[in-house]
Amino acid sequence: MPHFTSAPEAIPANYFSILRIQGLMSKTQMIAHVSEAYTHVKRRRARVLLASAALLIFSLATATDSLAQRHFSRTYPARGDVRLELTNRTGTITVESWERNLVKVSAEMEAPAARFTPEINENGMVINVLRDNSGQDVGDVNFRIFVPVNATVDLETRRGQITVRGVRGEMVRAHVSSEGDIELTDIRAGTVVAENTMGNILFDAELVRGGSYSLRSAQGDISVRLSADSGFNLTADAPHTRRISLGEFENLGKFNFISGGRRIIGRVGEGAASLFTTDLRGSINIMRR
Repeated sequence: MPHFTSAPEAIPANYFSILRIQGLMSKTQMIAHVSEAYTHVKRRRARVLLASAALLIFSLATATDSLAQRHFSRTYPARGDVRLELTNRTGTITVESWERNLVKVSAEMEAPAARFTPEINENGMVINVLRDNSGQDVGDVNFRIFVPVNATVDLETRRGQITVRGVRGEMVRAHVSSEGDIELTDIRAGTVVAENTMGNILFDAELVRGGSYSLRSAQGDISVRLSADSGFNLTADAPHTRRISLGEFENLGKFNFISGGRRIIGRVGEGAASLFTTDLRGSINIMRR
């Protein structure tokens, strides 16, 4: 008996009529043969559909995995005056203090995920995402790090916001080479440097006698919040905008307004600390807490 594996619609229209005329198949046999053919086709189609569905699910799972964030979280023992150096490529950096002699590093890595390995040395911890992924196309790495209160913090990224809260160590440095805000709040450190090309800078701090504080932005607003009893020597430059506001400190100190207000030099109180602010295309606002 002739056999076929293709769909019934591919069979010649007069196929079964020829079989009947030739006496090769009775009507009952013909009906059974057609039923068997349809069953075979249905099973074959079902297998194809199941295979296609499995392939689709696998593809979606793979795509989801490649787009999903990868998480990193480790805790390291540290001295109370540990130094943290972090060089990121792109992504946010948040550093907060806590009352523990531990450094906790958490990071969310967007695809394609970057690689980094914290290095522990006698001075503290070094994390360098830029170096560890040189020449690689990687996504943002968003850090959240807890450090002892008296830690020294040195942070840098090409693009992304930097936030530091509650650190009271020897130095705080935050540098954004392109675009990103910088927020330094509840800071008490002998040296503070905050620099960006485009973005705002917020500096809320207790100044230390003999301390040096430098805030520089090419395009963005600089806001400084200090306690009323702060004593400092001030040099403030806004060469393109002349937008410098001293708030209540204008009546608490002695100042010289130079070049039509583009530069202000003066002293508040004993002038025990040095405050330098430069903003090329934004405003400088110095206010009481």
